[in-house]
Amino acid sequence: MKFGPDELGRGIVIPLDGQPPPDFPPAADTYQIDEPALVQPDRLLTNLHRHWLRRERVVIRLGVDKEHLKTAERLEIEPYQLDPRFEFSQERLRFLIWANNYDATGEEPVWWYQRLALRLGALAHDSAEVEIEGGARWCDGGPRTSVPFPVLHRESIQKRLLTLTHPEAEVSAELSLSQISAVAHSGGGARILAPAGSGKTRVLTERFRHLLARGVEATSITAVAYNRRAAREMQSRLGDHKLSIRTIHSLGYGLLRKAYGVQLASHQQVRGILKSLIQVPPQLNTDPYQPYLDAFQEVRQALRDPKEVEASRDDVSGFADAFPRYRQKLKQRNLVDHDEQIYGAIELLLNDPETRSRAQAFCHHLLVDEFQDLTPAFLLLIRLLSSPAYQIFGVGDDDQVIYGYAGATPDYLIDFPTYFPEASSLMLDTNYRCPKGVVVAATRLLSNNRRRVSKDVTAHQRAGDPPKLALARPDQWCAESLRVIEEWLEIHPPTEIAVLSRVNALLLPLQIALAQRGLPHDKVVDVSILQRTAVRTALAYRRLCLDSDNLEPSDLADALRRPNRKLKREYIERACQCRTRIELQKCAAKLDDWASSQLEEFLIDLAFLSRRLEKGEDSFFRALRTETEFAAALDQLDSVGLGSAGSSHHDDLLALEQLASLCQEEDFEEWLTEQLRQPPSSEKGIRLSSVHRVKGLEWPCVLVYGVDDGLFPHRLSEDEEEERRILHVALTRSKESCVVLASGKGTSPFLAEMA
Repeated sequence: MKFGPDELGRGIVIPLDGQPPPDFPPAADTYQIDEPALVQPDRLLTNLHRHWLRRERVVIRLGVDKEHLKTAERLEIEPYQLDPRFEFSQERLRFLIWANNYDATGEEPVWWYQRLALRLGALAHDSAEVEIEGGARWCDGGPRTSVPFPVLHRESIQKRLLTLTHPEAEVSAELSLSQISAVAHSGGGARILAPAGSGKTRVLTERFRHLLARGVEATSITAVAYNRRAAREMQSRLGDHKLSIRTIHSLGYGLLRKAYGVQLASHQQVRGILKSLIQVPPQLNTDPYQPYLDAFQEVRQALRDPKEVEASRDDVSGFADAFPRYRQKLKQRNLVDHDEQIYGAIELLLNDPETRSRAQAFCHHLLVDEFQDLTPAFLLLIRLLSSPAYQIFGVGDDDQVIYGYAGATPDYLIDFPTYFPEASSLMLDTNYRCPKGVVVAATRLLSNNRRRVSKDVTAHQRAGDPPKLALARPDQWCAESLRVIEEWLEIHPPTEIAVLSRVNALLLPLQIALAQRGLPHDKVVDVSILQRTAVRTALAYRRLCLDSDNLEPSDLADALRRPNRKLKREYIERACQCRTRIELQKCAAKLDDWASSQLEEFLIDLAFLSRRLEKGEDSFFRALRTETEFAAALDQLDSVGLGSAGSSHHDDLLALEQLASLCQEEDFEEWLTEQLRQPPSSEKGIRLSSVHRVKGLEWPCVLVYGVDDGLFPHRLSEDEEEERRILHVALTRSKESCVVLASGKGTSPFLAEMA
């Protein structure tokens, strides 16, 4: 066994015109590495990686200078110019040449890892290479956890440690067969498809524990959790070990802090820098800088060119010019904002080979939670850290990609081997959380999506009803929700109930109703909603209708701008000086024909809405939403998208309509303000939330609020498949009972797909 046991699969590197030693075992293939091969190395890298992972002996004829291969690669470029597939190909090629191959470019073949181990104090052994823990051991350079017997691995030697890696370690018998297969994955990259409720957190923590039990150093393993809550949960399950469990932002921040000593910028500091670069006219009750913040996120998370981002929007004039200057000002002040933690860390790894090498040493085994939520920037960072071996354990579910607005896509899980060569694919096939009926309904719903990995998910619960359908008019959704909740409260405490909606604002009526009944609950909407454009303007219309002889200038200004009547500023200012509708009519008569006609239409709208208000508050808000041009103006405001909270102005108006049915007081606005100013519950209770904010959470009882067309799928969404995934996430938060609330007319088409 001069060249090591066949199970280790060691190859050999020889000169371009040389021959392998006569006693070298037969090799799978022979490869020639010369200057042309370095120019287009993709196929070579693919083949060598496959041989390394499978432990197949190869012969490499080296036709380039060894020192040239050691030249550190760096790239000074804006990360947005890169695709997540980018890699330092020469760095990876160098690894694959030397990781598990003898160096026979000199007079005698050399196994460098044995020499390094002897320098660290290991004793030589005649029947193997070194003696450790009383036995003869081989020094291994293959994939770390695919060893067939105890070895001293390359990763340990490079950390100056004489740690044995063992071929086996006990896996908890409490795991299912599919979970055990994932935890005990033998080596290389792995895609773990983890449908909702399949125990992915347990698999991740057991994988971490399994690697430690096999002898992998804690300093070679990094786990990337979805958020701080998930990181704390993983740490608590692993006990008191000092382990690297980070969120992806803290991972990036840690790299930048160690390199530059940066500090995290405050909200005020970020706004201050923006204001020094971009002059935006003030807008009443609107944040004029939020579109710019959204654009910065799009560049640094989705890796889009600032010029393309500016061209695709109409509210970020001058953004492309401001982008590099904004980043420069952050650097001058030694600050990073939220997205710069990732973007700046990518830039650091591209520019600094030494930092990249040190960081990769801590990520030899990278465990990534919620892989489906990676944005292009996140994926690029993960690839740079896991290179060159790409021993990544990615756990996620392509059916739970619901952050498309931030650049997340199911493609990264679907095409996992494209990003992590020769990766295995394993699937957790049991939903341990939901009733069987919910699992079946969710599976039917998702089967209508084309871009996904097909799954055969079974329910651990052998019985269980499908989601129950509760039908009610939208103005009765709150009352129907209370009826369902009261039934649940006969058996469950409030903390075991959640009400989830596509958009936050729709839950406001229920929030107020729960407060009036003294039931503890989350406060999902606060008094700030009164300053949102739809709510503020709708209430302005209402005040103008209530008192036609005492018109407020601020109310007139809001109402005249929504919908946009294309009036000159001077005409709006003159109209706002009027105090009665009669004065407005006189003002209109003195303007040019166009302006006069617009003011006349405005007065007609006020008269119409006043008649509706006489019939009731709900009649007024419904008319404003469905029988005037106001709703179209709100749709224009909402055209930039939904965002994480799923908030939209049109939905704010629907919430006002439902609130009006709930109000029993004379003054609706006074009542609403008082309710919004109520302090939150002092104790934990019923969870109210948009679906986007509850990924990874679960409750015995879940009510999905407002599953109507226009909400599921949401009328502002351009991705129907993602809308199905959002509803699927909502349904699968339930452990015992799930109720879907919709109207009798206009219910979501998704309901038919679930049936």
